[in-house]
Amino acid sequence: MLEKIKSLFVKPKTVEEEIDTDELSTQENPNFITEPLKIVKLLNEIESSSPLCGIQIEGYSREFSSSILGVKDDKHLIMLDELVPREGNVLLQNHKAAKVLVLHKGIHLAFNVTEIEIGFSRGITYYKCNLPDRIYYPQRRRAHRIDVGSLHIPFSGIAEKTRSSVSGYLFDLSRSGAGIQLPTNRARLQRGDTIHGCQISFEDYVMDFDLSVRFVKPGQPGSSKMLIGGLFENMSTRSETKLSYFITSLERVEIRKLKY
Repeated sequence: MLEKIKSLFVKPKTVEEEIDTDELSTQENPNFITEPLKIVKLLNEIESSSPLCGIQIEGYSREFSSSILGVKDDKHLIMLDELVPREGNVLLQNHKAAKVLVLHKGIHLAFNVTEIEIGFSRGITYYKCNLPDRIYYPQRRRAHRIDVGSLHIPFSGIAEKTRSSVSGYLFDLSRSGAGIQLPTNRARLQRGDTIHGCQISFEDYVMDFDLSVRFVKPGQPGSSKMLIGGLFENMSTRSETKLSYFITSLERVEIRKLKY
């Protein structure tokens, strides 16, 4: 049924849409996509893969579901399906604005839609919205790091060179590594060192790994605290999966809090 509805909005591809498919994933790309052609291309990719989208309406904690039915860049419009559960439609029609959340190619995206109007085609109700001016597109290739200082995640390990214990708390986390605040650099860590037998715990899971140190720098002026950052090594497949799910949940919370 969804394919029949979407077929009402299908249009021929323009020359501008034939952009290289990897362009949106280059390392130069910022967290926000603002170029109109890239926005249209990305929205067309999402529409063609037909994922369910989360719809958030300001002032309401409940999240509703919809999908992108079509993109009309010549009219600067995007079409959305009706919301589920149905009570969300009344809220959307009153507010005429919403935040759209969608998982695309393993990355959580978010954008705002405004000036929402009801449209009808062959007895089908849908919503017409202005194309977003920008889309939040965190960089997977840059291993988007999330601030986890408030979670007080403990870290422990043994420095390879000095055999000294290393302990502290994570201040950021990604799928490939972490930043740790140490009370002192008693282990005399340097860039290129390895910390063995490392452990962190989250959601009742203890993750074991080694850490390859990539930076060491002082904390706040006048403090003995040190900051180190490194990449995970020798992780089990289970730990990689657990960490990925944990990061995904944190990204979801991060996007919910994002202000445009």
